[in-house]
Amino acid sequence: MKVKVILQADVAGLGEIGDVKDVAGGYARNYLLPRKLVLPATKGNMAVLEQQRSRITQRQDQNRVEAQQLAVRIGALPLTFEVRVGEQGRLYGSVTGQDIAQRLKDDGGIEIDRRGIELKEPLRSLGEFDVPIRVAHTVTAHVKVSLRDQAVVRAEAAQALAAAQAQVRAEAEARAQAEAQAVTTDAPEGVEAVGTAETDVDALQGVAETDGGAPRGVEAVGAVETDAAPLETVEDAPPATGAESATTLPTE
Repeated sequence: MKVKVILQADVAGLGEIGDVKDVAGGYARNYLLPRKLVLPATKGNMAVLEQQRSRITQRQDQNRVEAQQLAVRIGALPLTFEVRVGEQGRLYGSVTGQDIAQRLKDDGGIEIDRRGIELKEPLRSLGEFDVPIRVAHTVTAHVKVSLRDQAVVRAEAAQALAAAQAQVRAEAEARAQAEAQAVTTDAPEGVEAVGTAETDVDALQGVAETDGGAPRGVEAVGAVETDAAPLETVEDAPPATGAESATTLPTE
């Protein structure tokens, strides 16, 4: 038995807010009325509807914009289901509209009435599928649903993890080798010059100790000190020679 109702919100596959629709009595009692999606189309409610027609029209326009934005979000959220596969590629179980609605909620925080998921029958084979979802009376989104073999997905994940770990180890070893080479062969500029200066000083000290080869100036001071030492006392002065007597002034 059909009943006439006034939609209080957009209902996928049924209509927009303010629309008057004939629906099955069970659908109205068990789903639409408990969720406050509709009101019975009584004479009083119809009168209120006409009074609020302008405001309802504005609300419809706003709902269309929001539905289009939601459709974009759904289209940008591909869904992948890992399924068990038996012999000859046959799946254990299937993916239903309820599964898709739950995944949209879990992965994207998007709540969709599963009745709006236009899936003629559950998905029972591997591959990619374009599933239409009616998010408003005049707006339909499309979500890409992929069914992949669970064993293959896990093997690929293990290989990717092993490759990433190997890459990290290789990069660490390369950095360690580069750092070791830099320490042994690439000393900072100036360090080698300091070592050379120290070697030259050692060479000079060796010459002074073995051959009397002190630096210029040091030898002259040493010679003066050596020659002046016997003249420090008058008693030790050498006797005057004849040449030295000839140069003294005559006494009166």
